[in-house]
Amino acid sequence: MYVSEIPALRDYWYPVAYSSDLTDAPRAVRLLSDNYVIWRGEGGKVACAVDECPHRAARLSQGWVEGGDIICPYHGWAFNGSGACTRIPQNDPDKPIPPRARTLPMLVEEKYGLIWVCVGMPREDIPLLPELEEGGFTLIHEMMEVWDTSAPRVIDNALDISHVAWTHRNTIGDSNASQFESFEIFRDGHDLSARISYRARVTEALRKNTGLTGDYTIRVTNSQLVQPLMYKDVMEYENGLRHVLYKTATPVDDSHTLFCQFIARNDNPDAEKVAGIVALDRRIQSEDKELLAGVRPEFPLDMQTEMHTRADRMTVEYRKILAELAAENSDVTPDEAWARPFLASVKAQRSPR
Repeated sequence: MYVSEIPALRDYWYPVAYSSDLTDAPRAVRLLSDNYVIWRGEGGKVACAVDECPHRAARLSQGWVEGGDIICPYHGWAFNGSGACTRIPQNDPDKPIPPRARTLPMLVEEKYGLIWVCVGMPREDIPLLPELEEGGFTLIHEMMEVWDTSAPRVIDNALDISHVAWTHRNTIGDSNASQFESFEIFRDGHDLSARISYRARVTEALRKNTGLTGDYTIRVTNSQLVQPLMYKDVMEYENGLRHVLYKTATPVDDSHTLFCQFIARNDNPDAEKVAGIVALDRRIQSEDKELLAGVRPEFPLDMQTEMHTRADRMTVEYRKILAELAAENSDVTPDEAWARPFLASVKAQRSPR
């Protein structure tokens, strides 16, 4: 399955840039294989449109902004945030602007220091994150970068807590403690969550970031699939620390993902501590990034394509949720069309001798 094969994924909100990065100039963004442009319109309100002038198809993101209007670099046509053309320099001043001279605007909002875009009909609002609404937590933006993998692979990796002991053995994992201390999973429709506890090493970097003193800790994670391509995890530590992790996987196209991670902490960290937290989290995510770059971007929906264990219950349910979204209105390429080597070996093992 590719993300382009599930139209329902267009109906969710995705972060495409930091609010602070959008200043006076327009910015090109790419979402679900299509090109868009964002800019600050009248009064500083963010605007978004298909990145193509209706006149001669020039990229509006190569233009500039005047008085809240985006100016096409090819012939100087100007468009406001609602898509209407406000100026055609080549026309006589008394000639009306044709109604068809307009861009195709997209839904765009700012929240939590991010610019979010929806290119379909929203099924839900931008996720409401209680820790950032109620106070008592510090918001820390950690990274936004393009990964060479598909968006479902990113979220599947986040839901897969069992990989921590191995993929992150050089940062926070403990490969001598592969099994969970406890594992509860809950699903209601497309709401999916789990409460998992496992042993983790307390490295010097983690000791500075958390205030823990031992060599190991029992980390409790409260994982949640917020939306099909957004993940949240409330990590609980024995000293009362809450490290809330948010991961979003904006699908650039079928094989590239704009990965965004931000966190919330309840320990009011100072600047030095924040720097240490971000540095460690970036090291951890670089391990995931390197591993996922080697995994094929196609995502399996058939439960027989891959092997599963009890530790994989969370990611099995995730596959079922994506399969349900795909079944609404799309024709997904069967797994066997791309997973032939593995499936062939499975069939061979099952064949009577």
